[in-house]
Amino acid sequence: MIERELEELLKATCSYMQASYTYEYVRGYPAVVNHLNETEKIVKTVSAMPNVQIEICEPQMGGEDFAYYLQKIPGNFFFTGAKNPNWTEVYPHHHPKFDIDERALAIAATSNT
Repeated sequence: MIERELEELLKATCSYMQASYTYEYVRGYPAVVNHLNETEKIVKTVSAMPNVQIEICEPQMGGEDFAYYLQKIPGNFFFTGAKNPNWTEVYPHHHPKFDIDERALAIAATSNT
C-alpha cells in the first residue's frame, strides 16, 4: 500500500509542479517470520534453564538477512542477552567497542537443540 501511495503522491506533486519523474521502489529484506514449532521448542528449553529469563518481545521493524533462511527452512530468530551485569560501560551491536559476555553463547547454542 505504501509503495502505491508513494507513487500517487509523487505523480500528483510532479503534475502540479509540471515536472517529470522516474519512480523505482526498492524493497529491502523480507520480514522475519519465526516458525511456531521451533519457537515453542526454544521457549520450553530456555524456560527449564536455571538463572535464565525468557521474554517474548513485540514484533520489530529491523531488517535481517536471516529472514531468507526462514523462508526455506523452519527456524527461529531470537535475541540473546549478552551483557555482563558487572560491566559499567555497554555499547550497542556494530559499535567498535561492543563486547559480549561469552557465557551467553553457550546458553543460546543450547536453547536451539
